Amino acid sequence: MPMMRRLAASLAIAALTACAASGLPTKDKTKDYFNASIGPVNHTDQFLYMFSIEDSTSAGARAYGWRNAGSCCVRLPRVYRPGLTVDIDYDLTLDDGSKHNRKTRKAVPVEPYAEPGDVYVHFFPDDQIRVVVSLAGPSSSKHPIPRPVDMSRQP
Repeated sequence: MPMMRRLAASLAIAALTACAASGLPTKDKTKDYFNASIGPVNHTDQFLYMFSIEDSTSAGARAYGWRNAGSCCVRLPRVYRPGLTVDIDYDLTLDDGSKHNRKTRKAVPVEPYAEPGDVYVHFFPDDQIRVVVSLAGPSSSKHPIPRPVDMSRQP
């Protein structure tokens, strides 16, 4: 049991160190910025292997699936600024996963937000991506974009 506690503590320290090492201060004395956890929302029939936002990597999501924001972190202005964009790298499998993955990088606008929250990156067919800041997760009716629905499983 002590070994598991040490492992858990080491992983927690590594995660915090990663945020600090990426230039994300843990305290912003001016309070002009906030550090947000990130999570994926996959509206495609492809498996999202992984993605990163401003070089902070997050686990992916199954087809028509999502993960709550839990990966560290992206730094955004506390007050939304028009024209705000983030760089997204992502890796989708093709077909059944037996083919090579398709890796893409693009700058994506952040949709306007009224208050700090978690950052959710929504992946849609045809390489469409939307980035939202929300206190509500993807399964909540208060989330700005409805959760994904697999239409092939509908009656």
